[in-house]
Amino acid sequence: MEMLAILTLLVGVTFLIIELLMPGFGIFGIIGLGLIILSWGVTIFIFKALGIFIVLVEIVIMALGLFIVIKKLKNKQIYGKFILSDVLEKEKKQVGNMEDFIGKEGICKTDLRPFGSGEFNGVVLDVLSDDGYIKKNSLIKITKFEENKLYVKLLNSN
Repeated sequence: MEMLAILTLLVGVTFLIIELLMPGFGIFGIIGLGLIILSWGVTIFIFKALGIFIVLVEIVIMALGLFIVIKKLKNKQIYGKFILSDVLEKEKKQVGNMEDFIGKEGICKTDLRPFGSGEFNGVVLDVLSDDGYIKKNSLIKITKFEENKLYVKLLNSN
């Protein structure tokens, strides 16, 4: 039974490493995490109070290992493949009170499906369509501001 706990822990950690190196759907990460939790349950079941201590030690070792790996990767070029270090920001303008935009007409900067962007008097805002799908470059009008969202309706399509 002890071998089952050790084996599930090792396979779980291996699956998590595979998930780290092979980004995708996340199935390896989910299975790996499940196997690690299963190994902790088996360890606690077998060793009772000592099992809880063993699991806590495993958690501390994994956390320290992750911390060390992240520290080491920061000094390597491979780090940029795993962690987004650049902050992408558009030029932001202060727009003031969003309710002031109600009734303003503008142009769709993107397709609204139903979310997208619209430009109103040179200010680009995130908007939500009341009319469902609206094509890019269509004339729109802001109808209301509710729950921190600007709602628009189609005036005409180009």
